[in-house]
Amino acid sequence: MAPSPAPSPLPAHSPAAAVPAAPARRRAAGRRLRPPRLLAGLLAALLTAALAACGGSSDGGAVGEAAISPTATATPREVPTDKPGGTLRIVAESMPTGDPGWADTTGDRVIARLLTRQLYSYPADRDVAGAVIPRPDLAVGAPTVTENGTVYTVRLRSAAKWDTTPPRRITASDVARGIKRLCLPPNPSPMRGYFSATVVGFNDYCTQLFTMPVEQAQQFIESESPEGIQVINDIDIAFKLIAPVNDFVDILALPAASPVPFEALRQPPDSPQFLANLVSDGPYRITSVADGVYRLSRNPGSNGSIDPLRRALPDHVEIRTGIDAATAQQMIEAGEADMALDAAVPADRARELALAADPRLRVAEQTGSTLLLAVGFNGPSAAALRELSVREALTYCVDRAAVATALGSPLLARPTTQLLQPTMTGYTELDPFPTTPADAGDPARCAAGLAETPGGPVTALTLLTTDSPRDAAVADALVAAFGRAGVRLDVRALSPVDFAAAAVSPVAQTWDLALTTITPLWFGDAGRTVFQPLLDDLWVGARPVDGGYRSTEVPGLLAAALRASDETVAAANWAELERTVLTDVAVIPLAVVTEAHYHSQTVLSWIDIPSLGTGDPTGMALGPA
Repeated sequence: MAPSPAPSPLPAHSPAAAVPAAPARRRAAGRRLRPPRLLAGLLAALLTAALAACGGSSDGGAVGEAAISPTATATPREVPTDKPGGTLRIVAESMPTGDPGWADTTGDRVIARLLTRQLYSYPADRDVAGAVIPRPDLAVGAPTVTENGTVYTVRLRSAAKWDTTPPRRITASDVARGIKRLCLPPNPSPMRGYFSATVVGFNDYCTQLFTMPVEQAQQFIESESPEGIQVINDIDIAFKLIAPVNDFVDILALPAASPVPFEALRQPPDSPQFLANLVSDGPYRITSVADGVYRLSRNPGSNGSIDPLRRALPDHVEIRTGIDAATAQQMIEAGEADMALDAAVPADRARELALAADPRLRVAEQTGSTLLLAVGFNGPSAAALRELSVREALTYCVDRAAVATALGSPLLARPTTQLLQPTMTGYTELDPFPTTPADAGDPARCAAGLAETPGGPVTALTLLTTDSPRDAAVADALVAAFGRAGVRLDVRALSPVDFAAAAVSPVAQTWDLALTTITPLWFGDAGRTVFQPLLDDLWVGARPVDGGYRSTEVPGLLAAALRASDETVAAANWAELERTVLTDVAVIPLAVVTEAHYHSQTVLSWIDIPSLGTGDPTGMALGPA
């Protein structure tokens, strides 16, 4: 199989009726991408840290930031990266349901990459600046944008088909169905908020669908549509937006925007039944299931001319379930598996592999999840925390370097003082409350600020976390840092389900600080996926936290950033929004956290897709070379 040509990117902020003839790189306005760093830099940093832990170092000082490299991507020799054939062996704790509308984890998204398609999607591009720009997938090109930016019309490839007998063409009705079903009860899609916030009538439609009897839902989806989704004919679909936005193509690139066939409505969403009856339109299809092993084979109806983004290099993909993270790592290192679906390399083992300069260890360098503290405006210490001077003092209480160390720095975490990441529009280095040395905090300044409060000194705060080992390690670092300022942190660790409920209930708030994570769903024009679920009190869907922060400025800044048609203006707006939120100390960013992945020697090519969270399984050439 010959490799597919790279598709052209969509022009930033100016959708056109046709895709440019030649690939173009988005200019770096507002995005300062760090240059790649070699494994040698990381190895030096880890060795220096190891020496320091033993009581000495090569220069008697702290490890410098320039010496730290969070990636291990050196290739020891030239290998064929476009070799087709073989079976990619994946191990997993469990098999996702395969429902793209609910694909909100790395494992879910990998399965979606194998079995489904979207109107737009992201390429496997070694240049991260190209990998964060959505390209036409089922769409023949960029959308036609009319009505002053409020109507997007997309034409589908007429040759794309479902894996049915006989093969059936994918139509605009299938696209509409996939989006409309996101609000099916009992557990609507966590990603439905992106359509409720942008598409005319979708929120009301969502409410109707969610509240009606399940037995009536199928007929309602097939017969009714929100005003903002119009099926024009079999190959054309139009979306009417509430207001012009510059990221709607990114929203259409979410797995949640995948078309689904009418057969899917017969199964409960996000369920084992959905998986058992899944009809593929992706590069692979499920051909057998036995003893917890799922075997996927190339979809005969898919090829490079129909699907320009997924190369489908392996002949087959085998997913073996029931394998925990530790066993998965052992199997991959022993050559019994090629990659893990839903497990990262354990932190201690990742560190050992980095020290050994193992080129099969993969860590994303420029993207990740942001760990932060949200400030509670309605909790036990609300009277003090509503004072800006008190919240400013909190920023000096945290020791980001210690938090990053608890998370596996420098390999798996790096301190951060902001929410936007280097690949995102609007990113520029920002630290509103700097300390010397950087990231270490200032206990004296913290103590002084918390002592000068209207209701008396703040001597104790309640910290809400999950009961995960990671959060426990971070909580220990925070307790120690606040303790140096004379402040006791009382940690309240809850199960993930209970945390999710407590963290987004500002009226019944029982905490002062909450430890939470923002995991962007995309990484280019990504301001919405960072800020809107965090700050919009009308947001529908999953939220990382709601501390009760309300600002008269934020809604206008968010709207201006989303509606800017010029990238320079959009970048300035996102930067101003970030500056406002951080100087108001609504949240305190702590660290950008990444996961380590590992592959077998059989895998000859590995390209991370930031929105996927791991390497593209469809583009893996398999050895021996």
